[in-house]
Amino acid sequence: MRQVMRFNGVRPKWFSCIIALSLQACASGNPAPTVKVQLAPGVDRLHVDISSLRLAPLNAHIFDPSDGLDPTEVAVLAVLNSPDLAARRAAARIVGAQAFAAGLLPDPQIVLSADFPLHPSVNTTAYNVSPSLDLVGLLTHSTALRAARASNRQADLDLLWAEWRTAQQARLLAVTILAGEERIRLLESIAAGLDRRGERTNRALALGDSSLPATAADLAAGLDTRGQIDAARHDSAKARGDLNALIGLDPAARLNLVAGPPPAEVTEDAIDRALASLPQRRPDLLALVAGREAQDANLRKSILARFPLINLGFSHQRDNGAAISNGLAATLVIPIFNRGRGDLAIQKATRDSLSAEYQARLDQTAADVAAARRDRNAARIALARLQAQLPGFIAAADRARDAERRRDIDSAMYLSLDQAAVRARLSVLDQQLALTSANVSLETVLFLPSDESKPS
Repeated sequence: MRQVMRFNGVRPKWFSCIIALSLQACASGNPAPTVKVQLAPGVDRLHVDISSLRLAPLNAHIFDPSDGLDPTEVAVLAVLNSPDLAARRAAARIVGAQAFAAGLLPDPQIVLSADFPLHPSVNTTAYNVSPSLDLVGLLTHSTALRAARASNRQADLDLLWAEWRTAQQARLLAVTILAGEERIRLLESIAAGLDRRGERTNRALALGDSSLPATAADLAAGLDTRGQIDAARHDSAKARGDLNALIGLDPAARLNLVAGPPPAEVTEDAIDRALASLPQRRPDLLALVAGREAQDANLRKSILARFPLINLGFSHQRDNGAAISNGLAATLVIPIFNRGRGDLAIQKATRDSLSAEYQARLDQTAADVAAARRDRNAARIALARLQAQLPGFIAAADRARDAERRRDIDSAMYLSLDQAAVRARLSVLDQQLALTSANVSLETVLFLPSDESKPS
């Protein structure tokens, strides 16, 4: 009975403390939220906080959806509401939490034990108190913190680059949609003229005033134009669907898009300056530099982790004979087989991989810039030629309209000249889109804000 009473007397002092400390260390987690589709039904349900934008070209733009959304306003919506960017921001917060965790010192450990005698002749309860400390954790703390902070900076720069690419993708989709819908309007004007021509030739064929080949040619031209309209509508609907998905809008929602101010064109001098300063400006390249810094710190951490003394502890104990003693304990690693060489090799390979990726991305950027320059120059030449020819096509169509009213030419000649004018407009539209796409590509790969550009 006496032994049981001693056991009960010891338990509140030892085990109650252990249980209390353990419960205090436990954190109650909240259940994961139910996952469901959260696409906004309209623009009015989207989040718009211009002050939270980090991209200067978007921050400086006046956001006013009351008169429609221009491509830059669409880019603002994309950066603030993109589901993909929301997921990336959540992932970046994990890296931030890891940096916070790396800044914390390792907690000391304590081992408590008690031996309760069962023999009647032994009246002393033995116990042992052994605190210890992780020496490697202390030794590598500063390098681990430096690596975590560099990784956090890398994640933030990667996020900024993703925001920039999302903004540019949204701008390009908006421009593509506007050009596609203008293309549909021009093709429908051609189709309307062909329909009127087809009705006349059908009546003339019924009366014997037209040949079957002529009627068939008019019908084929109408079918070809209607096919182009269907293709243009499909492409426009796909672009709108892609834009809605990028912004986080319901597929049924329809943005009221407007052209907005004329697009900026990057000058040749600005391209050369931007390309030379790219390693100091572009976020993804700076992110790779930060990743290299993190790997340098991780490599240093791996070297320090090879320190053979891992754990140092102190013990205070009493045995069943009531003898009290103090002692020291150390955990050592005998560097015979492993010696930390595996982790060291991994960190070196990762650092070399980041350096190779940096070089590859820099080289690819130079190739992308050269390709965008070629595309822009080709679009410029073609656009200048077409814009010089367009007034002649329009004037010829106007004269043909007057001549057809006076019965000086037949409807087939007038329709042919009118279609030529409309198709010239289509060609101008296509080259304008190609020029805009090339400029957006240049802005994207060179990370050029608006102050490096001038209106075209």
